[in-house]
Amino acid sequence: MKPVLAVRATLLSVAISITLAGCSGDNNEMSQEDIQYLSHLDQSRFFQRQGELKASTLEARSAIDLRPENIDPYFLIIDNLLKAGDAVNAERQLDWVMGQIPEEEIGPAVNNQANLMYAEAYLMRNEYEQALTALNRITSPDRPTETEVALLRGETYLASSRLDEASAAFEKARTIDSGAVESVIGLSKTAFARGNKEKARELLAEAEEIDGEDTELWLWKAQMAHAEEEWKKAEDGYIRALEDIGQYDVMTQRKYATISALIRVLRAQGKQSEAFVYEEILAKSAPGTIKSNLMAAQEAMKEGDLTNAARYLEEVLEQAPSHEQSALMLGLVRFRQGRVEEAEKLLAPVAEMGDSEMAGKLLAATRLQMRNPQGAQDILDKLEDKDSDPETLALVAIASLASGDTEAGEALMERSLKLNPDNLQLRLRYANYLSLAGKHARAIDLARQVVDKAPDLDRARSLLIQAQARSGDVAAAIATVSEWIKNDPDNVDALVIRGNLAASQDKVEEAHRYFTQALSKDSDAHEPVIALGKLALNQDNKTEAQKQFRKAVELAPDSRQALQGLASVLDQEETERFMRQVLEKNPEATGPRLVLLELALRQGNGREADNLTASLLERDEESTPSRAAPLVANIYNNIAANLRQSGDSDRASAVLNRGRALFPDNEEISLQAAQQAFSAGNVDEARNILQDAKQQHPDSPRPYLMEARYFESQGQNQQAAEFYQLAMDKQPSAGIINAHAAVLQDSGKKDEALSLLYSGIDTFPDSLPLRLRLALLQQSEGEQDKAKANYEKLLDSMPKNTIVLNNLAWLYHETGDQRAVPMAKKAYELAPDNAAIVDTYGWIMLKAGNPEESLPILKKAHELQPDSEEIALHLAEAYRAVGRNDDAKRILEKFGDRG
Repeated sequence: MKPVLAVRATLLSVAISITLAGCSGDNNEMSQEDIQYLSHLDQSRFFQRQGELKASTLEARSAIDLRPENIDPYFLIIDNLLKAGDAVNAERQLDWVMGQIPEEEIGPAVNNQANLMYAEAYLMRNEYEQALTALNRITSPDRPTETEVALLRGETYLASSRLDEASAAFEKARTIDSGAVESVIGLSKTAFARGNKEKARELLAEAEEIDGEDTELWLWKAQMAHAEEEWKKAEDGYIRALEDIGQYDVMTQRKYATISALIRVLRAQGKQSEAFVYEEILAKSAPGTIKSNLMAAQEAMKEGDLTNAARYLEEVLEQAPSHEQSALMLGLVRFRQGRVEEAEKLLAPVAEMGDSEMAGKLLAATRLQMRNPQGAQDILDKLEDKDSDPETLALVAIASLASGDTEAGEALMERSLKLNPDNLQLRLRYANYLSLAGKHARAIDLARQVVDKAPDLDRARSLLIQAQARSGDVAAAIATVSEWIKNDPDNVDALVIRGNLAASQDKVEEAHRYFTQALSKDSDAHEPVIALGKLALNQDNKTEAQKQFRKAVELAPDSRQALQGLASVLDQEETERFMRQVLEKNPEATGPRLVLLELALRQGNGREADNLTASLLERDEESTPSRAAPLVANIYNNIAANLRQSGDSDRASAVLNRGRALFPDNEEISLQAAQQAFSAGNVDEARNILQDAKQQHPDSPRPYLMEARYFESQGQNQQAAEFYQLAMDKQPSAGIINAHAAVLQDSGKKDEALSLLYSGIDTFPDSLPLRLRLALLQQSEGEQDKAKANYEKLLDSMPKNTIVLNNLAWLYHETGDQRAVPMAKKAYELAPDNAAIVDTYGWIMLKAGNPEESLPILKKAHELQPDSEEIALHLAEAYRAVGRNDDAKRILEKFGDRG
């Protein structure tokens, strides 16, 4: 919901109170403005009845613009929020509206309507006592209101398992209005919750007599049948209920839950195609539509109060994973907190509106951190200044590099640096990329430029030395670090780097001297101690390594390198004992607790693991998760993976179940839990876990990929292809396209596979696996020239790939190209035990007029694969070519004389 403009907030409190007090003029004639106001209000109600909540809200906004002092359009907007399932914002809007009216001027009608809305919002959020309190504030209700109060009270008691009170409330509602079908449905639900199924069915029949077409009745019939595993009845009920529930133009929480239930029912009947239709609907819609009101958070941000801004906003994420354009601020907060996945969910709708350049850049940066370069590229392509703004160019360059388009990425990065030569951090980042990519000369040049501009930036010198060493020029690296030490003899980092260079040349004493010198400069520095530990370990001096790593952990108990080094030289019992000693001296340290947690999970010590987990997840501030939370989640995930690999599936399941309970929004844990369920044959459980993961991560392709791979493993290629398509819709990648094309090909849809591969190679021109699959399919479909062109491109990047060499040799052979024999020979030399490759080489030599030379090669191919008729025929022809007809006949007799 679009926030009310703050500039008029103070005026509205006066205006609304005047209207509620009845202070209007004596003129009974309506002005044109009055008529327009009533028209917008009527239209808002009409659109609401039609399920068009967006249009209804816009009409209510127009009414507010004309008569900001009237409360009805505000209540309409709040009601729309409740219908959409956005209880959080409904409550906040109510707080704001009611806060504008002096308490003494709130009449019974407004009070009752507001408290009914409060009760409904609290019930949605499972805040049952607050809901009952709101209902208790209702005074002197008319009969319809009294009925609604009784029904809401019954729903609240039922949701909180207070069944006697629920029954009494629904009975009261039936007494007030005997024709209200909702009260009978409530009594049926209560009876079912008690386990009295016969009574529940009797009440259901009674409700049908009152109003057999009621939506709530159909939904309850479906839910009851679902619980009883009467799948067809449940299916019919859900579909009928969705005729009304599904009318809304937004994905409400209720619609999402009903469709999810229908999918489970369809799966239970084996109706996978029908289920897929609804899967596709959910794949394109996140549950709930939240139009966040960020006014209070904006004020907090202006005052620099990030903590209170986050506290105010955090409930939005709990409500639903998808948000409208007003979520930019919360996205910024989450991005700064490093919670990039949450930030992405918030920022995507804002950026897609196209009105905020900052949102686009921030979303692109977020998606890059999430390793989604194509998603980042999609956003950046929409920015107007993508070809001129250095920041945008840099983001586009990073996205291109991450997606494998190195040529375009490097060109864009060079252009960005040219436009903004003072962006030293970007220059260093690019230099590191080039160094890792083996482009050492340019990496060294860039790093040296930064050193020249910022001689005090140690990271630049470190990267320059690293690039020089990677290039093989250790002498240059030593010269650079020696100059560094000469200019700054007390620099610990420089001395450690110099020692590492000496160690890389096996100059142990020299390395030891530099590490010891570094430690003498700063006795509290742990880096030289870790270096000494590694040096000792490389010399197989375990005792010295233990001594140094113990010291490093004592100096820096949260250093990952120190902890990993120590764990590599101590057994589990010694590690646990020492970690407890360190923790006793450093009770706030995170590292030792993480190590102890890992040990407890490995040993199956659940109580110890729970205690350590609780301490690690303890929050310093209510609105901000513990910094250790991602590390704890990784430990649960990694331990479960190790247990699965060792065959201990029961303990792996226990760890995963605990991990899912602790981290319900952790995709890695959810996916591994689903994989474990698939492996155990619990397909329904696995798919339910994946359904939850889709709801938590509506923009992730990974749950769909897992389902696709499962169906592929079962030979159900059609369903696999459908889920690969859904994954591509979420986040296209060369890998997904390749897998999708493979199942299309396996299911006989070669034309579709080819079409997909052509479009894929246009998007990911540097993907070698994609181009290889395309070439293979082109060759099998008779598109020899196209296949040849792709193989030749592949050969530039994969000169030793035997498939490329073998197939290209064959294509050359078919066209009489003289390059066939040497290329086939190269493939043979690389894979002399591959029957198909050996056969290709021998056959091409035979056809090139070299029968004597081809014979031993073809004999070898036949020995490698004696059951291959094709290879046998080739060998027989070679025997005939050299006049050995009897040998040819002997070979052919194995397959029926083809003489």
